[in-house]
Amino acid sequence: MALKKSAESAGTAKKAAPKKAAVAETATKKAAPKKAAAAAPAAPKKAAPKKAAGPKLSEPQHLMLKKVLEAGETGYHAEKKPENKTLETLLKHKLVKKGKKHESGNYHYAISKAGQKHLETAPAPTPKGS
Repeated sequence: MALKKSAESAGTAKKAAPKKAAVAETATKKAAPKKAAAAAPAAPKKAAPKKAAGPKLSEPQHLMLKKVLEAGETGYHAEKKPENKTLETLLKHKLVKKGKKHESGNYHYAISKAGQKHLETAPAPTPKGS
């Protein structure tokens, strides 16, 4: 039985040694990030990401946006279904805003600031056939 006890105590001694070594390794690992963090501010700063360009509009969408702008404060009221579909597309791109509901069940649309900027910056699209 004496042999078993000495073997068990030797096994526990081996287990304790790696723990001390692991603590020493983590201490050196903790010191390394501080050096890397000090070097990081010396690196050049990246440029700010550019904003995405506005949506590309078809010719009918561009003309509808102009009509909404010309309508003024009261807003543009579409009478026909294709006009409503175009306005819904412009609404999806946030170029127009929905206003009050008209008696016919359709809404009045007003131009948003993004729509005004789009008209100022974007040239009128050319027809595909030309």
